[in-house]
Amino acid sequence: MQTLNEAGILPVQNYPTLQLKGRNILIGFLDSGIDYTNPVFQNLDNTTRIRAIWDQTVQTGTMPEHFSYGSEFTEEQINEALRSDSPFDLVPSTDETGHGTYAAALACGSAVPEEEFLGAAPEASIAVVKLKQAKQYLRDYYFIPSDAECYQETDLMLGIRYLNLLADSLNLPLVICFTVGSNMGGHIGTLPLPNLIENYGSLANHIAVIGTGNEADQRHHYANTLTNGSKNKTVEIRVGENVSGFSMELWTDIPNTSSISIISPSGEDTSRIPFHAGSSAELDFLFERTKVSVDYRILVEKTTSELVFFRFNSPAAGIWKIVIEPITVTDGQFHMWLPVTEFIDGEVYFLESDPYYTLTNPANTQSPVVVSYYNGTTNAVSQTSGRGYTRSGQIKPDLTAPGINIRGPVSNGRFETHSGSCAACAVTAGAVALMLEWLLYIQKAPGIDSFQIRSLLILGALRPDTMEYPNRIWGYGQLNLYHTFEVMRKL
Repeated sequence: MQTLNEAGILPVQNYPTLQLKGRNILIGFLDSGIDYTNPVFQNLDNTTRIRAIWDQTVQTGTMPEHFSYGSEFTEEQINEALRSDSPFDLVPSTDETGHGTYAAALACGSAVPEEEFLGAAPEASIAVVKLKQAKQYLRDYYFIPSDAECYQETDLMLGIRYLNLLADSLNLPLVICFTVGSNMGGHIGTLPLPNLIENYGSLANHIAVIGTGNEADQRHHYANTLTNGSKNKTVEIRVGENVSGFSMELWTDIPNTSSISIISPSGEDTSRIPFHAGSSAELDFLFERTKVSVDYRILVEKTTSELVFFRFNSPAAGIWKIVIEPITVTDGQFHMWLPVTEFIDGEVYFLESDPYYTLTNPANTQSPVVVSYYNGTTNAVSQTSGRGYTRSGQIKPDLTAPGINIRGPVSNGRFETHSGSCAACAVTAGAVALMLEWLLYIQKAPGIDSFQIRSLLILGALRPDTMEYPNRIWGYGQLNLYHTFEVMRKL
């Protein structure tokens, strides 16, 4: 409950004239599933607060309307399972990792007094999409470790559509808690997934909350600037032993263009790989027994971006050098990203890294509430929380929330303490649900969109004088829902 107090949520739950608990708000989760048997997701009469689960991994049940795979389990089916001695025989949807259960509990779990636990919106309705693992050919192409949780963009997009259709069918406002992300893309919010989130975010009563990820100190981002007549820039990448492979992306904006060459740890130099839009090169490094592919792509993501995509297959250990040669230069800025930590099976990092521009996609999207995390106990900056801004200079994150050493339920009735983007995102999603409850059902607002919700949360954010605002780490300050109400009262 300390976390809820730090975020100004507990006072809003308990204030006599507010008593906000998330009633008649649907919070949706796209994650590893949910342990629906946990009492924190039940009403006082032991019935479920989960309105539906779309389990993309189970193919034996009834598919959701408008979707061609997975199984949908309704509120009635879940209640029947809860009354059974063998619930998973009736609703065989589980959460193997506990990640989805943890996020849902922090956002909207009921009280567990003996554990001193309470979710941010403990009376909200719940909807869950259990995401299936990405297809094997994609995991192979991007060298995703076999034990990593990895989801396809298409499954995420369909999950978002499912949650929005469900909310509309129930006539409930929707908050989506988005706790997954990657380093792929141009970090300007123009991939298909961010575009879809943006489209739904323009609708009234459909709010997305997205975490910034945990990449700030992982040394997976590099940034530099080329100038006319300047020397080439050399980027050094440290690769450890027994790395099966990795991908990497270099992004800049037209009319900036550049070509590259690669120098292996033994000193083998490819020389300049000529720049031609849409061209590819397959490179074999004899002494390293390493294959590298390089693709030049321009006007990517329906923007003016240039992308150079690298794929290292069985890279030898040591220092790999990427030499960036300017062809045409305007502002000359370029960025490079390695995959998120979970998607690399060993040690791979930039020797000269930059902790900024480390928001994981889709946190680079404009309309959602994008939240980083800090240590609520010490009020300290988190060294791992993803940092802004977007590559186009848009201010993200919007604000920060507690995310260090947060205790909550996971699968099989256990409680665990975790730190990271997931916790802050879930707490903020619960806060947004309380805000929606007040606006729609107490103030009788006709509708509220993502931009308005975000503005209200920013209005009430606490801004310790140790920083200037907005900034790349905390955005406009620390989430404090009670202070938002205090500020609005004075307007």
